[in-house]
Amino acid sequence: MRILVCGGSGGIGSACVAALTTAGHQVHAVDRDGPDGVDITEPGGAEKAVAQAVDTFQGRLDGVVHAVGRSGRRLGDGPVSTCSDEAWRDVHRVNLDSVFWLLRAALPVLRQNDGGGSVVVVGSALARTLDRDFLTAAYLTSKSAVETLVRAAAFEGAPDGVRVNVVAPGLVETPMAARALTDPAIAARLPELMPLGDGRASTPAAVAAAVEWLLSPSSSQVTGAVLPADGGWSLR
Repeated sequence: MRILVCGGSGGIGSACVAALTTAGHQVHAVDRDGPDGVDITEPGGAEKAVAQAVDTFQGRLDGVVHAVGRSGRRLGDGPVSTCSDEAWRDVHRVNLDSVFWLLRAALPVLRQNDGGGSVVVVGSALARTLDRDFLTAAYLTSKSAVETLVRAAAFEGAPDGVRVNVVAPGLVETPMAARALTDPAIAARLPELMPLGDGRASTPAAVAAAVEWLLSPSSSQVTGAVLPADGGWSLR
């Protein structure tokens, strides 16, 4: 398969690139901080990323991964009563608008394929669970909205064989999660939050394995789904 990975320099994105390459797929990775400087969180960036991938793969694109995300705590994200306007706007632009722009750019390309294609968006277990230590209004609503957007795209793409799904991790060992993972109070709660991890956060590689499965023919009947790859976070 020929796959575009957006956010390919990030913690989960780079793990996706590695997993997909190891599995024998051709990968075109873009990132705001990468050599191409493609930023899908800005208008026009998603179209540029898809066009680059189609050109790289000589006219065909089989799969797309959205692995771009942002925490807005430093901008004032928090409970509804205190969440700042800046955090609300910025987090939604990165976590939700960019998914919309990428789906809008990729769906017409994938629908042209004989056999369709697959899109996987990295979401969050927080989209469906509330917790006192992770009550961030902008982040929670952006990730929840992504799930509905993905279902709408899956419904649209299904007649042409295009599948669209979400992988929803809990805490993952990435720079974005460093604040939480270095907080002694949250670290002490990890056995409760992620019981399958036995007190440890997930690795990017574990999330990437779930992404690779959803892109592969092994998941050919799965679309519009949210796959929890969260170490049991969503069981609470």
